Amino acid sequence: MVVLRKISILALLLSVFGVCQAFAAGSGAYRVEVPDAGAFGKGSAFVGQADTPAAVYYNPAGMTQIVGQAVSVGVNLIEPHVTYKGPSSPDANQMKRGDYAIPDFYYVTRLGTEKIALGIGALSSWGLTTEWMSDSFTRFVATKTSMTNKDYLIALAYKVNEQWSLSAGLDIDQSRLVQEKKVDQSPATANLANARLVADDVAVGYRLAVMFKLNDKNQFGLMYRSAIHHQYAGKLYLNDLDPNIQNAKHFPGASYSTDVLVKSVLPQSLVFGYSFKPDAKWTFNADVEWMDWSQVKETNIQYTSETDETRLSLLNSGNPVNKDWHSSWSMAMGAEYAMTDRLRLRSGYYIHQSPVNKATWDPSVPDSDSLGVTMGSGYDVTKNMTVDLAWSGIMYKVRKVNNDVGKPGPLMNGKYYQWTNIVAASATYKF
Repeated sequence: MVVLRKISILALLLSVFGVCQAFAAGSGAYRVEVPDAGAFGKGSAFVGQADTPAAVYYNPAGMTQIVGQAVSVGVNLIEPHVTYKGPSSPDANQMKRGDYAIPDFYYVTRLGTEKIALGIGALSSWGLTTEWMSDSFTRFVATKTSMTNKDYLIALAYKVNEQWSLSAGLDIDQSRLVQEKKVDQSPATANLANARLVADDVAVGYRLAVMFKLNDKNQFGLMYRSAIHHQYAGKLYLNDLDPNIQNAKHFPGASYSTDVLVKSVLPQSLVFGYSFKPDAKWTFNADVEWMDWSQVKETNIQYTSETDETRLSLLNSGNPVNKDWHSSWSMAMGAEYAMTDRLRLRSGYYIHQSPVNKATWDPSVPDSDSLGVTMGSGYDVTKNMTVDLAWSGIMYKVRKVNNDVGKPGPLMNGKYYQWTNIVAASATYKF
């Protein structure tokens, strides 16, 4: 009964948390790596340490290190900036700016024995929002692209002995996809039609993790996260169709909608972490991660209820969109220094290799190789409560684009400059 009561309370907390919307523009394509302020202050190098409730995300095998119960609630503020400069014009075009708030929640408890731990989490570890002016050079490729994800995690960990812990868990990803762009109606008219796709899906993946404590100074973590395969179901809406297009392509009016199915994948990954504690003051962490972005081959919109070949000839113009992304590597390093019994100072560094192929790059996912620096702190307000703060600046390599994306309309060629500010805060309570 006690276990069932705990799970019921956690389910209620998770459902309340799920009301929050999580929008993000992150590095590594549409991966967002800001799940906890305490870990983020160390460059998100935390897989080998994983001794806070955020272990639910980083390495759930580490949950066996938590005595009793612990809950953590946080928020992460992301401020991305993207600027474009064309090859023949010095004038800059900026992507519309926005500030995005991503909450996170974790809870860890024992299940009747010191050997078994249960953890749940809610956060947004995937997501993307890019928006360009409706009359910009990107108008026939993308004016707005949004992928909003809510991730719900549940994991069990088992402490085999004083050195080994094992874990398995589920990742439930609730996602909404929105894509907007303009449609060329020439030679019938110079006016542009509007296209908007809205689709939703819930899909499930899993993670397997292990923690190995060699001794009091050296600890290792390894986690595999499976791919999550989405099949978004929704609608495509066309508006402002010209009368000549309506007649030529058999559309019933200026507005039209049809059912769509879009397949997408959140890639599998493998991450290894090492934590070194030479003394009571210092902690040094390092993570290396491989992500199989090569699973992203194309974006293919299927019009599941449309049978008119003439209408389909317009709808399928430019469809499918080739992606052909490649696998990528990330590395993170971080350090923590206990200045006093209550105050800890942190710093970190991380690099992300972009998976986006230069031949298929487009401004809906303006990604590039990046590096980031972090600073953070943790303060024990009471014996049971800790507050963590972190800041990071992400600097992206200038992306020089020279491909055929956008053809026969305006090409996307030029230089793209990007940087991102991130501020994170969280509070953890142990009881």
